Amino acid sequence: MTPTLSTLLRPPTTELQIMCWSRQLKPVKFNEYSALRFLSNALRALRNAQAPDCAPIDQLSTAYDGIYALCLGSLYLHGLLPSGKEGYRALAIQLGSEKLRLTTLERDKILNTNQYLQLMVGDCPEHVEDAVAQDMLALGLHTLQQARKVFPDWFH
Repeated sequence: MTPTLSTLLRPPTTELQIMCWSRQLKPVKFNEYSALRFLSNALRALRNAQAPDCAPIDQLSTAYDGIYALCLGSLYLHGLLPSGKEGYRALAIQLGSEKLRLTTLERDKILNTNQYLQLMVGDCPEHVEDAVAQDMLALGLHTLQQARKVFPDWFH
């Protein structure tokens, strides 16, 4: 990694360094603009998921996208991203959930939604209950609050 003057970049933890060594994560060139894009994407997705005309399937998917952007962003703030191998989304969610201090139950809900959305391909998406979509939106807003607590300078 090249040195940067950014106050957003954090050194990788020992766990993240081991994940790099095993090639599950890769070091990436860090810049503040990209870090802010992850946050901006998450904020936009969570705002869109709150639209009154958003169908439950769209709300579920869009809220999940917001959470995923926060998870990826939390890794990017350490100068790392998944290497792109199979299962990279689940890996990003697992590691990002830890960085964002989510509970294991919250992490598992996100992982289950990831699997569910991957299974739902095609022209006829399954019906999603409004309560399920609302639960994911609430989890997305909670994840955003956690990101604010853990990485307050990301929001300034």
